[in-house]
Amino acid sequence: RKVIRDSSIHVNMEDYESDGLRKDAQLLFHKGIASRDLLAYLWNYDQTEFFIDLMKRAMLMSGCQDDQFLIPSLLKEKKGMVAIDKMCVIDFSATFLPHG
Repeated sequence: RKVIRDSSIHVNMEDYESDGLRKDAQLLFHKGIASRDLLAYLWNYDQTEFFIDLMKRAMLMSGCQDDQFLIPSLLKEKKGMVAIDKMCVIDFSATFLPHG
Protein backbone atom coordinates (compact mmCIF):
# COMPACT_ATOMS: atom_id res chain seq x y z
CA ARG A 1 0.00 0.00 0.00
CA LYS A 2 1.24 3.45 -0.82
CA VAL A 3 0.82 6.82 0.82
CA ILE A 4 1.62 9.14 -2.06
CA ARG A 5 -1.02 8.47 -4.70
CA ASP A 6 -3.89 10.02 -6.61
CA SER A 7 -7.04 9.45 -4.56
CA SER A 8 -9.29 9.82 -7.60
CA ILE A 9 -7.65 6.72 -9.13
CA HIS A 10 -6.27 4.56 -6.32
CA VAL A 11 -8.59 4.99 -3.34
CA ASN A 12 -11.69 3.04 -2.36
CA MET A 13 -13.12 4.61 0.82
CA GLU A 14 -14.96 1.39 1.74
CA ASP A 15 -11.57 -0.20 2.46
CA TYR A 16 -10.97 2.40 5.17
CA GLU A 17 -14.55 2.27 6.51
CA SER A 18 -14.27 -1.38 7.51
CA ASP A 19 -11.12 -0.61 9.52
CA GLY A 20 -12.54 2.50 11.19
CA LEU A 21 -10.18 4.83 9.33
CA ARG A 22 -12.56 6.57 6.95
CA LYS A 23 -12.21 10.01 8.60
CA ASP A 24 -8.44 9.62 8.67
CA ALA A 25 -8.39 8.69 4.97
CA GLN A 26 -10.63 11.63 4.05
CA LEU A 27 -8.33 14.00 5.95
CA LEU A 28 -5.31 12.55 4.14
CA PHE A 29 -6.73 12.72 0.64
CA HIS A 30 -8.52 16.07 1.05
CA LYS A 31 -6.06 18.03 3.20
CA GLY A 32 -2.79 16.08 3.01
CA ILE A 33 -2.81 15.29 6.75
CA ALA A 34 -2.06 11.70 7.76
CA SER A 35 -2.64 10.16 11.16
CA ARG A 36 -0.11 7.72 12.60
CA ASP A 37 -2.89 5.08 12.71
CA LEU A 38 -3.63 5.47 9.01
CA LEU A 39 0.05 5.35 8.08
CA ALA A 40 0.48 2.16 10.11
CA TYR A 41 -2.53 0.67 8.30
CA LEU A 42 -1.20 1.70 4.86
CA TRP A 43 2.17 0.16 5.66
CA ASN A 44 0.61 -3.08 6.97
CA TYR A 45 1.70 -2.23 10.55
CA ASP A 46 5.28 -2.97 9.54
CA GLN A 47 8.19 -0.54 10.05
CA THR A 48 5.85 2.44 10.56
CA GLU A 49 8.34 4.47 12.60
CA PHE A 50 11.08 3.76 10.08
CA PHE A 51 8.94 4.98 7.16
CA ILE A 52 7.80 8.07 9.06
CA ASP A 53 11.42 8.92 9.85
CA LEU A 54 12.46 8.25 6.23
CA MET A 55 9.72 10.47 4.81
CA LYS A 56 10.59 13.26 7.26
CA ARG A 57 14.31 13.07 6.42
CA ALA A 58 13.51 13.10 2.68
CA MET A 59 11.25 16.12 3.27
CA LEU A 60 8.22 14.24 1.98
CA MET A 61 6.38 14.72 5.28
CA SER A 62 6.51 16.95 8.33
CA GLY A 63 5.02 16.80 11.79
CA CYS A 64 1.74 18.65 12.04
CA GLN A 65 0.02 17.96 15.39
CA ASP A 66 -0.21 15.11 17.88
CA ASP A 67 0.40 11.98 15.81
CA GLN A 68 -0.51 13.77 12.56
CA PHE A 69 1.74 14.55 9.62
CA LEU A 70 1.49 16.89 6.65
CA ILE A 71 2.27 15.30 3.27
CA PRO A 72 2.60 18.27 0.88
CA SER A 73 2.49 16.15 -2.29
CA LEU A 74 -1.13 15.30 -1.47
CA LEU A 75 -2.21 18.94 -1.23
CA LYS A 76 -4.35 19.96 -4.14
CA GLU A 77 -4.20 23.48 -5.50
CA LYS A 78 -7.67 24.94 -5.34
CA LYS A 79 -8.78 28.25 -6.79
CA GLY A 80 -10.16 30.63 -4.24
CA MET A 81 -8.55 28.92 -1.24
CA VAL A 82 -8.54 31.13 1.81
CA ALA A 83 -6.46 30.42 4.91
CA ILE A 84 -8.67 30.76 7.97
CA ASP A 85 -6.48 30.27 11.02
CA LYS A 86 -2.99 28.98 10.19
CA MET A 87 -0.69 29.50 7.29
CA CYS A 88 2.74 28.23 6.38
CA VAL A 89 4.85 29.57 3.52
CA ILE A 90 7.93 27.65 2.44
CA ASP A 91 10.28 29.52 0.14
CA PHE A 92 12.85 27.34 -1.67
CA SER A 93 14.05 30.12 -3.96
CA ALA A 94 17.30 30.86 -2.11
CA THR A 95 19.69 28.10 -3.30
CA PHE A 96 18.19 25.39 -1.13
CA LEU A 97 17.42 23.00 -3.96
CA PRO A 98 19.97 21.97 -6.60
CA HIS A 99 19.67 23.34 -10.12
CA GLY A 100 18.27 21.02 -12.76
